[in-house]
Amino acid sequence: MPERFIAKKAIILYVLNVIKVYASADYPVSQTAICHYLNDIHIFCDRKTVGRNIKYLQEFGYPICKVNNRGYYLDTAKMATAKNKLIV
Repeated sequence: MPERFIAKKAIILYVLNVIKVYASADYPVSQTAICHYLNDIHIFCDRKTVGRNIKYLQEFGYPICKVNNRGYYLDTAKMATAKNKLIV
């Protein structure tokens, strides 16, 4: 498979997508698991990059919750509330 170029700044979008698709309150996903998933699809990054991008997403307003020693998930209830506030 030919190597594809992924801009470093696009990694944050992939991190968000992995959390949206694969994580839930019952099954949070760890930084290491996100890193392994991205590396498997040839988007190379390390655990620290994943952690930094999660922090940026939280600062931007995404309701990404941390479960102690288990991982992260996107709180869809808070996400729906935020969308409703934008509509009103």
